[in-house]
Order: sequence, then C-alpha cells, then structure tokens
Amino acid sequence: MAPGAAVFLNEGAGSARTDHVRRAVELARRALGADLHVTATRDADELSAWLAERIDGYGTAVIAGGDGSLGVAYNVAAGREGLTLGYLPAGFGNATRHLLRLPRTPEALVAVLVRGDARPIDLVAVDGRLALFAGAGWDARVAGRYADSGARRLPGWAAAIARSIPDLWRLPKVEVRADDWIVHRGPMELLVVGTTPFYGRGLRVNPGARPDAGVMALRVYPGPAARLAVEAARWILKLTPRAERTDARRVELRSLDGTAIPVQCDGDVMGARASWTFEIRPAAVRLIGRWG
Repeated sequence: MAPGAAVFLNEGAGSARTDHVRRAVELARRALGADLHVTATRDADELSAWLAERIDGYGTAVIAGGDGSLGVAYNVAAGREGLTLGYLPAGFGNATRHLLRLPRTPEALVAVLVRGDARPIDLVAVDGRLALFAGAGWDARVAGRYADSGARRLPGWAAAIARSIPDLWRLPKVEVRADDWIVHRGPMELLVVGTTPFYGRGLRVNPGARPDAGVMALRVYPGPAARLAVEAARWILKLTPRAERTDARRVELRSLDGTAIPVQCDGDVMGARASWTFEIRPAAVRLIGRWG
C-alpha cells in the first residue's frame, strides 16, 4: 500500500456518529498509521471542497460515510495518480458495501483496508459528475424527498416512498438511446445505468453491471406501477429483473412530452430536466475491496 494514509469521516452521513463507525474509524487510523479529518455535511459541493483541500499527499484515502460521500470522493480522486480509495460504510443505503463485499464488523472492515487489494473501477459520468450508478425517474424523486426530509434513515425512507407513490401513475414519455441505437420509446417509471448491480440496502436493481467491463449496464423499467412492484420483489429476492439489460458506452435520455426528468447519482439528486447523457469513464479511480 502506498505510504501516507488518511481517514476522512463525514459525520453528516446517516450512522457516522454511532459507536460501530467510530470504532471502525479508530481501528483504521491505528492500523494504517493514518491522519484523521472530520466534517459533517450533506452538501456535496461543500464536501468536495473540504476533501480536495486535504487529500493531496496521501497514497490512501479512506472515506467513512455513505454512498454519497464516496461518490464525492470519486470526483476528487479521479485524475490524481497514485491515490487509492478505501471505504468504511456509514450511511443508510451503503450500496457500495455489497459491490466490495465488505464485512460488517469493524475489525473485519479494517482487515480489508490493511490488505489493500485495490482495483481500478469504471464509473458513469453525468454532466461531468462521476458515480457508480445513476437513476432517472421515480427513484430520483424518492431520493430527493428523502434528502429534503433530513435523511432520517428507515423512517425517512419509508416516508419518502409513501409521498412518491402518486408519481408512479405520472409516467413521462421518453426516448432512450444506447450508443445511438433507440432501445426504448414510450412511458418510463425508472431508468438505471451503472457499473454496479446494487442499489441501497443490497437491492439487485441492475444485475450484470460490472465495474471492470468498460461499459455501463442500462435497464429501463417502463411501468405501469403494478409491473414495477413485481420487479421490486425480484430485486429483493435477488432474481434477475424482467427488464432487459443493455450494455453501452453512452446513453441518452430525452423526454418526448416536455416532462422534466429527475436524476440521482449514488443517491444524490442532480436536478431535473428534459434530457440527460450518461457516459462510461473506464478505470476512473482505484478502490479497495474484497475482489474475487
């Protein structure tokens, strides 16, 4: 492992102040001989600026936070040679925990960091922002309402879903192109694109997606609501969705009826507008995990 390590703890993440996370951070600091930097924010721009001011000079940067905190770190780390990222999950969704096959106990988590098995991973670029996964449509509405309510873990997530149920019957009409081929034209509940099969809580929303394939995996869930509910059950049961996977280097999403479509990246809402473009960024960063 490259010399010079630091742990960056974002206490704005869902469970970052728990004894479990604090123990993992302290064990990692000792085991790696790492410096510790602490902040508390849910604002991506603020976190990015804070991290960028402190990350230079380190060979290993361990991010203790949620998927959103790690997503910010991707964007700060990309292009910095010799820098490797590690992850101590401290959020609610923790989708990346499942991709990296991270254990749950602090001691086992730190053992993964000490082994330092790092691989280059592909990321998705959305308006220049890098992420493991992005979602357009209904799930981005849920993510936005969850953030607006203060990100109150399971109660907040359940409330965000309940408030978003009426949106399941307000399907925009869209056109989706993958590498210039039209792969969907019509109503859409949800579009997912990424280099990981997992969403938060380990839901397998996009099976077949890989962080080392040089392409993104795309799925369009057209609805209606009852059909999406069946698909959601398949995510929970770890069954392959009926929505087909398309692999592509570039995906374009365009509203056909003028509806502004919201998009989230690694759980953080980017905004809403009538068209979006997603592109692959091969080997964008190096990330420590239990790679098999």
